[in-house]
This record gives sequence, C-alpha cells and structure tokens, in this order.
Amino acid sequence: MLDDEQLAARNAELRGTLDTLMRELKERTDGLRDAQAAIAAMSGVASSPDGNVVVTVDATGVLDELELGPRAFDRVTPEQLAQTITQVARRAAMNVREQVNAEMAPLTSEEGMVDLPDVVPGAPSLKDFFKVEQREEPAAPPPPSDEDFGSSVLRREARPVQRAGSAESDDEDFGGDSIMGRGHRW
Repeated sequence: MLDDEQLAARNAELRGTLDTLMRELKERTDGLRDAQAAIAAMSGVASSPDGNVVVTVDATGVLDELELGPRAFDRVTPEQLAQTITQVARRAAMNVREQVNAEMAPLTSEEGMVDLPDVVPGAPSLKDFFKVEQREEPAAPPPPSDEDFGSSVLRREARPVQRAGSAESDDEDFGGDSIMGRGHRW
C-alpha cells in the first residue's frame, strides 16, 4: 500500500502529465485552426508540357480553372485532349495535396507527443486524430507524342449527322418549319 507521500508524488506526476497533454492538445488544435485557414487559401496549378492546357484546383483538388491555349486543338483527337486535361488536373491536385501535407506536417508529427494511453491505459490515441491520410494516385498513361497524331480532329469532309426519331416529329413543335430542315436557307 502507498503511503501519503508516495500517493501525493504519484498524483503530482499524473497531474503534470495531464497538464502537458492538455497544453499539447491546445497547441495542436490552435495550430490546426491556423493550418485550416492557410489551406483554404491554397491552390494547385499544373500545365501540359506544351503549355496548351493549364489547370488550377482549390485546396480540395476541385477544378477552379481550366485554360486551353490557342493550339490546344491542333493535331489532337478529343480523346487525347481529354486525357491530357485529366493528367494535368491530377498533377494540379497532387501539387495542392503536397502543399496541404507540408502545412499539416508539424501538426501530425508524433515526436515527443504525450498521448492519452500514456496516462490512461486502454484509452483511445489522440495521435490518430491528427493523422492525414495519403491517397495513392493511379499511374497516369504517358502524354501523347507528335507521332500519335495522324491528322487534325477538324475534318475537311462533313459527316452526316444521325438524328434520333423522325424529322416530322422533331419539326412538329415548330409547325414543320424548323431551321434545322432549311439547310443553308435562312
């Protein structure tokens, strides 16, 4: 059995540990609030190697702006352009994620952190509360090269357009006089 002096010493040690734990928790939550404000203002930017596709995303990786240069449509198919946009958007999102991780790194460091299970055996860890999950990006296919382009997506010859339904039913709303049926006559 512990005597009064030992009990008082143990109580003081526990109180000191709890005070340290509460101080660290307050510092980390204050730091988290400041980091959240800084993160909210972050954006990620990436561009294609030729500079014809520039993507800006917000701190969550959501598209803010897409810029297509004047030559973005030259010598590419719609699928190739879509693939390039997707790759550039992923790089922009990765860029902002790296910024967020750098901002959060001091808060997620476990170095020297007193944790609740250190004080109360079996208690949940506060370290898990401050962890930032990392997401693996799928490997992106390489961007198309000049050899991949056989011709321009702008075709010289016009292809007939396949329309769903009959022409009469489409023109009924316009009294049978739709501008679509006039050809080049206006």
